[in-house]
Amino acid sequence: MIVIIRGSTLNVHDDGTIQRKLISGRWKEIKNKANHNKGYNVILINKKQFMRSSIIANAFLEYNLDEKKYFISHLDLDRLNCKLTNLRLIEKTSRKNSKNYFCLWIQMDPLILHVQT
Repeated sequence: MIVIIRGSTLNVHDDGTIQRKLISGRWKEIKNKANHNKGYNVILINKKQFMRSSIIANAFLEYNLDEKKYFISHLDLDRLNCKLTNLRLIEKTSRKNSKNYFCLWIQMDPLILHVQT
């Protein structure tokens, strides 16, 4: 799926691969390797960092990159596994006690989980 973020054209696939369109018109795959201190793959687009999982959720799960209403969970806890089948959106209702968010791995069935803290 073609996605444009901050003027940069990306080809996003549900298997977690992302390609960036170069000025020459060619496509270049962005390697999926941990380049963030917490083990995520972060992609720099026009001087702003985006997590790979956020870009994939934006393309396929209608996740808004600018709104912080949801956070993205990796079902297998592997932060580099950004396959669409491994990602879920979890709604944030309060940021006061974020420790409660990590107790939700039991409820993995629905696509979007509602969290009360």
